[in-house]
Amino acid sequence: MSRISFGMWAAMVLMLVPLAGAQSYTITDLGTLPGSDETLPVAINDHGDVVGNAYVNGEFHAFLWTPTGGIQDLGVLPGDDESNGNGINDSGTVVGLSQGDAGKHAFLWTQTGGMQDLGNLGGSMGATATGINNSGAVVGSSFLADNVSTGPFLWTKKGGMVGLGTLGGEFGGASAINDAGEIVGSSALSGSPIVYRAFLWTQSGGMQDLGALEQSQWSFATGINASGRVVGECESANQSNTTAFYLSPGHSMESLGAGNQSVAIGISGSEIVGGYGYEDAFNAFLWTPTEHLQNLNDLIPSDSGWFLIQADGVNRLGQIAVEGMFNGEFRAALLTPTN
Repeated sequence: MSRISFGMWAAMVLMLVPLAGAQSYTITDLGTLPGSDETLPVAINDHGDVVGNAYVNGEFHAFLWTPTGGIQDLGVLPGDDESNGNGINDSGTVVGLSQGDAGKHAFLWTQTGGMQDLGNLGGSMGATATGINNSGAVVGSSFLADNVSTGPFLWTKKGGMVGLGTLGGEFGGASAINDAGEIVGSSALSGSPIVYRAFLWTQSGGMQDLGALEQSQWSFATGINASGRVVGECESANQSNTTAFYLSPGHSMESLGAGNQSVAIGISGSEIVGGYGYEDAFNAFLWTPTEHLQNLNDLIPSDSGWFLIQADGVNRLGQIAVEGMFNGEFRAALLTPTN
């Protein structure tokens, strides 16, 4: 249901052709806010509600789109100038970042209560919320008291914001949480030079290093589903290329076979993975355990006028929140299965 966009990393093109009988999709333009030509989706819930960001008069504003209400500007916290929507649960509660001259503020937004500041872990530079589950537990990243180090956090209505620690280094952040309370993200290891590794955090086991496809690589976890399947990306030691990964509990991390420039962003309960990549152009991809890798541009009507760049989230109905180019503008869209 959520996942962080995290200033995303470069990625790949798919070179597979659609398989016989492959899924096809209708495409719905999510529209724009007043004063905005560009919209970027970030996450989707199981009702087909999409959260993301619109570029409004030179600044980003978080938006919420619903099938019944259309697109809505979520505004900013008092004193701030910009906001980013990063996650949404099935109740329509949105989390993200509101920021201005005073720093960054992790927020939680509801239709009835508006935008709430979730606080920080002691750093005046602030915090960012990146994911939320159906119990209302929120995860993200916060500056610590030295305003240099960062750490992942878990926020609950009862317990407030609690730091989760790191894998030994001074920097870390959480990206997603499932309904079992399992949290994924990335953390620096101890030592120099800095190496980041994907982690899985649980209440009983604490923080676990998920490793990487190769020992020398960095890794970043971006999504986790209800069954504990994790997706993300690995980077080469010199950060010149990236590889989308999939990790099932009890198994080794595996590449999605998408070449050396790929990123997996989100995963549904039925193990449909969405992401994006780059070779000659950015392309949105879909991966399933049965049909493996597919270019989403091959699965929408050829005369739609859209070119899909990035798949940002998949829900239990198989709907996909995507970013694409339409009439020369970056636009958010919703793909809905037709069969």
